[in-house]
Amino acid sequence: MPAGASIVNVASIAGERGCGGAAYVSSKAAVIGVTKHTALRFQVAGIRCNAVCPGNITTPMTAGLDPATLDQDMIGAMALHSNMRTQSCTPEDVANIVLFLASDESRAITGQIIVSDFGSML
Repeated sequence: MPAGASIVNVASIAGERGCGGAAYVSSKAAVIGVTKHTALRFQVAGIRCNAVCPGNITTPMTAGLDPATLDQDMIGAMALHSNMRTQSCTPEDVANIVLFLASDESRAITGQIIVSDFGSML
């Protein structure tokens, strides 16, 4: 990649906060680790790497979830540490963050994990 290139990974708030199933959390935490490693490794070459960590996103997949199939213990633990009534992101919300991170407007940002969850996990 040439100097000035920007890599934008998509992880999840699950990788940042540990909320969700173990395999999903582990895979998203790995994306965060690779993002930070890549940013550090290629900083001198002028290549940036950042990640977006969306919270809940309204998609056909999430709209079709059956609450009865979810891990109720994990849902309870998440409720202790987040505002479950906060609105969900749309795919467009996340895409706008990705576009910003890919653009020269964010040229001073590298190795960062940007959470997009309307503050539900504050």
